[in-house]
Amino acid sequence: MPPVRSPLLVALSPLAVVLLGHLVARAAAAVDPRRAWIPVALVYWGAAAAITLAVTTPAQRRSWFAPAGSRPRWVVPVAVALGVVPVVGILLLHLDLVAAHPALVAPWLVFAVVNPVVEEAYWRGTVADATARWPVWAAALWSTGLFVASHPLMWGVFSVGNRSPMLYASLTLMGLAWFAMRRATGSLRWPVASHALVDVGNLSVFVFVNVYVPPGLG
Repeated sequence: MPPVRSPLLVALSPLAVVLLGHLVARAAAAVDPRRAWIPVALVYWGAAAAITLAVTTPAQRRSWFAPAGSRPRWVVPVAVALGVVPVVGILLLHLDLVAAHPALVAPWLVFAVVNPVVEEAYWRGTVADATARWPVWAAALWSTGLFVASHPLMWGVFSVGNRSPMLYASLTLMGLAWFAMRRATGSLRWPVASHALVDVGNLSVFVFVNVYVPPGLG
């Protein structure tokens, strides 16, 4: 992993990004809770992308999305399994919600395309490269812990589903798996693909506006 500029500041940058997202979420939720996810997404994506572009080179970013030089056999089945679980366990069981709220379909699909690229480039690209010289366990726990915390602290301000202990457990599993995929392959292709499946399967925007609330939280 090539080093990023100012690795310590970059490693600490999630604290500022999540705080900014939290403040925007609180302000937006006070005005319009149903649409609060939009400014949060735009500010969050903008901050993460700005940091990534500022501290990495075009060559680094191209390398993230190049084909993997080597790929352990476990990468593809794990990537697919992480995505299939929410597709089967959430999406296919709640197609009635998709049909009942057609105005949410386009934002949901756009989110599922944009969010995985931005988040993986930031968390498993920029932040992972900034902590490349840390012990692997410390780098994995740091980026994954902050990634998990970002959900209740930003989206959870207005979304009941993003305050679920079950969500924290699944995010921890996914964050560690995506980190391991990046470390094992040097590429973000499989983490992005897996993340996109997850964001489709978990009905992300439907959760943000509380149309879909996981069982036990409603």
